[in-house]
Amino acid sequence: MLLARLLLLPVAIASSVTVYVSSVPVSSNSAVIPSPIPLAQIEFDAEQSVGTLASYTPPTGSYASDHLLRVGLSDPKSGSWRGVVTSAASFADQYHKKFIIHVDEKGEAYHVGFGTSAKGSSDDVEVEIVKRNPGPKPVLNKPIVLNAEGKIDSKEPEKSFLQKYWWVVALFLVIQLVSGGGDGK
Repeated sequence: MLLARLLLLPVAIASSVTVYVSSVPVSSNSAVIPSPIPLAQIEFDAEQSVGTLASYTPPTGSYASDHLLRVGLSDPKSGSWRGVVTSAASFADQYHKKFIIHVDEKGEAYHVGFGTSAKGSSDDVEVEIVKRNPGPKPVLNKPIVLNAEGKIDSKEPEKSFLQKYWWVVALFLVIQLVSGGGDGK
């Protein structure tokens, strides 16, 4: 049993992914972008859609009162930011916080969402993992087949004798019923 656990340990460690969520104050001076401040370290298993908060440090200092903050992932290579903008007031103790990590098919995080709600009985910061799902696919009808002239081939199936001449049989029966036959004398 111990041997089986030791053999499965590298598989469990390899499937666990760590994401570092940062915050950056939104300033009116767009020429100077401050460096990201670590906000949370989230470990998750994309296959199981389970995430845990390894560390969390709420924003403090001069920008934690009434400014807007960018919350998300920053890519140091490309300089791109993937996340949301929220009020710094949403990090107050009176709110329940929730990080939403969006992962692609490979299990890599491509976006971070952040939300708050009225604080309930739990003081924990919640983590939700959302996998990308393929969109709906259209349902198409049968293709229209055209003949060599580019027109719809309009061959009708052959009809039986009764399908073609039912009206003659019905007329014959009506005449027989109306004329009634003779006295026979």
